[in-house]
Amino acid sequence: MGSDHQHDALFQGHLAGLLAAVLFGCSAPLISTVAGAGSALSIAGLLYGGASLALLVVRLLRGTQAETPVGRQDWPALAALILLGGVVGPVALVLGLARLPAASSSLLLNLEAVFTLAIAVVLGREHLGRRGVLSAVLTIAGAVVLSEGSLSGANGAGTALIALATLAWGIDNNLSQRLSLRNPIQIATFKAAGASLPMLALALLLGHRFPALPVCLGLLVIGALGYGISIWLDLLALRNLGAAREAVLFSTAPFVGALFSLVVLRDSFTPPLLVAAGLMGAGVVLLLLEQHSHWHRHGDLHHAHRHRHDPRGGDPHHHHAHAPEDLTDTPADQPFWHAHEHRHEPLEHAHPHVSDAHHRHPH
Repeated sequence: MGSDHQHDALFQGHLAGLLAAVLFGCSAPLISTVAGAGSALSIAGLLYGGASLALLVVRLLRGTQAETPVGRQDWPALAALILLGGVVGPVALVLGLARLPAASSSLLLNLEAVFTLAIAVVLGREHLGRRGVLSAVLTIAGAVVLSEGSLSGANGAGTALIALATLAWGIDNNLSQRLSLRNPIQIATFKAAGASLPMLALALLLGHRFPALPVCLGLLVIGALGYGISIWLDLLALRNLGAAREAVLFSTAPFVGALFSLVVLRDSFTPPLLVAAGLMGAGVVLLLLEQHSHWHRHGDLHHAHRHRHDPRGGDPHHHHAHAPEDLTDTPADQPFWHAHEHRHEPLEHAHPHVSDAHHRHPH
């Protein structure tokens, strides 16, 4: 039963990661069609404003969920996440784009996946097997081919700004993975609102030009799906898969954007799109087929998050004692989900796994 639950978590993580990439990838070409309708600050603020509204609606529709809320101890990491992902990254990107040719910018933006993977593996102790590494190489190579970029015409300042933006997002992704044990909807809402409100206020204060009302409404819708729902799904993928594997899946977003431009916006077909499709497709298939299983030891661990119990023999990582208040309104003979502070006893076993919060062990 435990292996079935872990398989379901992996499937849900991969599905959430791919859907997040699809939504974000489709948003990019749509935004490009109205990029000149207002200032970069006002457009970014509207996108994150739409994300905030969408996440609030999702929270209302889902009702109360068994999740661990963000606590006081999480505020520093959440503040860093908002600052890096919602302020430093977008501002550095806008300043860098103004100093670089489009081709150079597209090529350099692939550094986000590289930084995310490097931080996750080197500092976060996440593990990627041979297939995982090959999958990352193929997927990033596809993104590089798709960008059709070169560094001709690039300058030091512009390159440094784009690199800073991608580094900020790489750190953001790894911080988000650490926070993903908390309520993902809550984190995504804080992130979106924390980015949108300052940017909109600053755009108004500085007298920046806002788009016409129909375009503003369109940006809110694009932000709702491409940023709001996408951020939430991405957090679910980070929770179940770890930052390294999520980075590989999310690297397919540029291909989704190019395909969307081809089919919906009627852009012309380019040979690199076909090459990128082959490379990225092979990379994603390799990642989905990767099976990492070995004998490993879980040390003593104490934390709080949403987890599942099954009286018939469920997740072996969560065979722990409960206080009476932890079992309020839970069925005695049926599987159930809940969230509470709990302690993991040391455990040794073997099963397929990825680098989620319970599997940061040496290899």
